[in-house]
Amino acid sequence: MGVGVNRGPATTIPDKLRSLGSTLSFKLFLVLSLKIFVLFGGYVGLSRHFQSRTLENEVKAEAYRSSDLIKQSLYTSMLRNERERTYAMIRLLAAEPGVGAIRIYNKQGEIKFSSDEGEIGQSVDLRAEACYVCHATADPLEAVPTKERARIYRKEEGHRVLGMINPIQNADGCWNARCHAHQADQSILGVLDVQMSMEALDAAVAHSRRQVLALAIGIILLAMALVAVIVYRAVHRPTHRLRQGTEELARGNLDVEIALRRSDELGALAMSFNHMARSLKAADAELRAWSQTLEDRVQEKTAELDQMNRQIIQVERSASLGRMAATVAHELNNPLSGILTYAKLITKRIAVSLPESQERERMLEQLELIRSESLRCGNIVRDLLTYARGRSAELQSVHLHALIDRALRLVAHHVELGGVTTTTELSLQDDRFMADGEQVVQALIALLINAVEAMPDGGPLIVRTVDEPSRGSVCLSVTDGGIGIPDEVKPHIFDPFFSTKNEAKGVGLGLPVVYGIVQRHEGTIAVESGRGRGTTFTITLPRDPEQVARDRARAGVGEGVAE
Repeated sequence: MGVGVNRGPATTIPDKLRSLGSTLSFKLFLVLSLKIFVLFGGYVGLSRHFQSRTLENEVKAEAYRSSDLIKQSLYTSMLRNERERTYAMIRLLAAEPGVGAIRIYNKQGEIKFSSDEGEIGQSVDLRAEACYVCHATADPLEAVPTKERARIYRKEEGHRVLGMINPIQNADGCWNARCHAHQADQSILGVLDVQMSMEALDAAVAHSRRQVLALAIGIILLAMALVAVIVYRAVHRPTHRLRQGTEELARGNLDVEIALRRSDELGALAMSFNHMARSLKAADAELRAWSQTLEDRVQEKTAELDQMNRQIIQVERSASLGRMAATVAHELNNPLSGILTYAKLITKRIAVSLPESQERERMLEQLELIRSESLRCGNIVRDLLTYARGRSAELQSVHLHALIDRALRLVAHHVELGGVTTTTELSLQDDRFMADGEQVVQALIALLINAVEAMPDGGPLIVRTVDEPSRGSVCLSVTDGGIGIPDEVKPHIFDPFFSTKNEAKGVGLGLPVVYGIVQRHEGTIAVESGRGRGTTFTITLPRDPEQVARDRARAGVGEGVAE
């Protein structure tokens, strides 16, 4: 059968995102991802910076070698002052890929040779970027360090240019040649300015940077994915299991167990949780057992208190009725004896003095009725005295089976007249116990007579004895196949003067007398019956009533319990 569950309001996507953002695994993933991004980004940035510097240094070195090569190529033509040849060689070299322009300046900054003929004869600003290295001070430098000869600047077209200045020294072949008139003390004759375009290099560097950036992004994404997988497996799944376990435990499922086989702190936490759950389950089972035991003890004590209360009421009722019965029996006994005596005397006189006649027979019948009713009243008075006196039991060692046989012999005539079939099942191994044999026989006779009277049309009568598990008592039962006792009558069967029989058969003192005898022997009597199912009276008597009485006195328990 399905059970409806209130799942509450639906969770929206923003709620899920906020819930995800508050988890430990997401925070750990975010921190690790940011660290990977920053560290790898810094590494890529530094790598690009050092790569650019390395490439620029390589280009500068190559430009320096190219400048020396150009200077050596022009050396002979310049030494011989072959200007046309020098122009041709400059134009030829400037046409090489990557070479932007070639110029030769004199010391005053005038362009003597250039790959662009339009620049020849023009003067450059000595404060310009190409001349600033040497003319930054009032006295121009005689020698320029190699690493400072190169400069990189951006032209108006937008691409970068590497300019390499290479001083032309006044060698011996220059100042003593016939075609030149240079002074020997002049150290620098001019400057060879070679400009090399860095457009191809910048394009290659940009392409390399894009590739490195794409590779870096790919590596970062891959690293983040690996971090996500590691965080999910190492943190999210175990913490999720731990949270599920705690939620199940909070809902009262003490059988929950977190299957987390790990040797780290989370594994130790799962083991501690499982141990805690098992401890809580054991404690809960123990508490439930104690609760059940306490409930059983409370029910047991409640039943005992009810039995004691019924017993006290029965004892008080029996005591008050017994005192009243003793007084009534004493007051009625003498008049009844007189009535019975005079009835017998008048019967004899009428039988002797009056002749036989119809009137005489009617008088004798009336006197017999007076006598029989007086006898019945005498029996009632005798029962009242028996119930009222309730003499104490004179205990001695007796055999239960012998007492049963005696009681059956005493009621044999009554049983035979009632058409009752008697069966004995005496299976008690040791039937010896301490009791007042006369009172036990009296109780048995009362039960047997009740059983016979409960079967007006005859039936089975079974007397049984069985071994008690404790071996400290003897048990006998009397079962009849009669009409049974209704449930509404059963609570009152031991009340004095309560009877379902007509007035001619009794006044309701038989079972109260039996109850009193059982009580005096520290025993119990129980009845099982139902309408149309017969009745079974079960009497349990201790083997040593005096010891039971002492034990009950120490425990503060009442004597004799009717069930």
